[in-house]
Amino acid sequence: MRAWVLRRQAKIEERPLELVEDYPTPHPGPRQVRIKIRATGICRTDLHIAEGDLPLHKSPVILGHQIAGVVDEVGEGVTRFRPGDRAGLTWIYGACGHCRMCVSGRENHCPHIVRTGWDVDGGYAEYVVADEGFAVPLEGVPLDFEDLAPMMCPGMTGYLAFELAEVGPGDRLGLLGFGPTAYYVMKVARGMGIDVYVSTRSRAHREVAESLGAKWVGNMLEEGPPEPLDAIISFPAVGDAVEKALRSLAPGGVLVLSQIFSTPITISDYNGNLWGRTIRTVQNVRRSSIYRMIEVAKRIDMSIPKDVFAFEELQEAAVRSRRGELQGLTAVVRVSRRSGPAAPEGSARHGRSRRTLGGEGAGPLGGLRVGGPREGHGGRGVPGPAAQVRV
Repeated sequence: MRAWVLRRQAKIEERPLELVEDYPTPHPGPRQVRIKIRATGICRTDLHIAEGDLPLHKSPVILGHQIAGVVDEVGEGVTRFRPGDRAGLTWIYGACGHCRMCVSGRENHCPHIVRTGWDVDGGYAEYVVADEGFAVPLEGVPLDFEDLAPMMCPGMTGYLAFELAEVGPGDRLGLLGFGPTAYYVMKVARGMGIDVYVSTRSRAHREVAESLGAKWVGNMLEEGPPEPLDAIISFPAVGDAVEKALRSLAPGGVLVLSQIFSTPITISDYNGNLWGRTIRTVQNVRRSSIYRMIEVAKRIDMSIPKDVFAFEELQEAAVRSRRGELQGLTAVVRVSRRSGPAAPEGSARHGRSRRTLGGEGAGPLGGLRVGGPREGHGGRGVPGPAAQVRV
């Protein structure tokens, strides 16, 4: 298979990724599925690995963990997928399944967690193998693969942050910073009737937030929102922003830190800014939240403004992402030209999405509840140890 392989770490502008035409094609083992990748997203974490900010756990390695495609081969004992099913894969490739974290549904905190595109080969390729318990079922989600791929990381991470914020209809939610993760959070929040206050310096991002129905758009760190907020989700990796965000919270409010890295955090006024408030952090993604996000995506249009690149342009997509030269909020690489089932009316199959950013995400979810069972999927039998289909 064709794959973009990282053998040495270097600045992404030095083009450290190598396009290999004959990389070994994986095949599924017991209770595994193989996904023929249709689209893969470029994540900032991929760049951290490529550039050496994070150490190599495997060399050579195929980066990428925003994966959407079609199951084309299943291993022995697989019950949750059939060949031909649409499926995705996130940052979490696997966990031990028997530690205290795993048995309580918090496998994102498992000490033996395995990460896609870091510990094992990921999505910058034509195929990937995944455990059926960690592959994401995407049947019934009315999106093209180019929109499904980024939903596997910023979408899922954002939804977990949203759940940790514990807000509901009529509450006030602040978003400090506005990139792809905040975009997904805002889509969900507006769909539930939550007032959203967005803090960003980017004029383009302000326009997107306003088009999605933000109640207030400004600079929370300088002027503060017009009223105290019930929760804030913070995205910048700037420790100094934490205490400033706390000042914008109402008593009993929650601050969720969604960034991967942060400069040192100091809180100088405990009584005035932290007392009576809660700080939470997001670590990885959690399957229970993933399944709930999938149900939300069946009811709310989760397409995202994006720049779409051909597979041969993947390294250029990474460079442009690193330089901040994208027109959309994220970069997606089309691995195959087939886009799968019909997309929602008005979507763009090629290039940057041109769908109107307001509209579908601005009303109630029709009775959808945020929360519920930890594991909410059904299984379907698959005859034979290695059923295959051409996709």
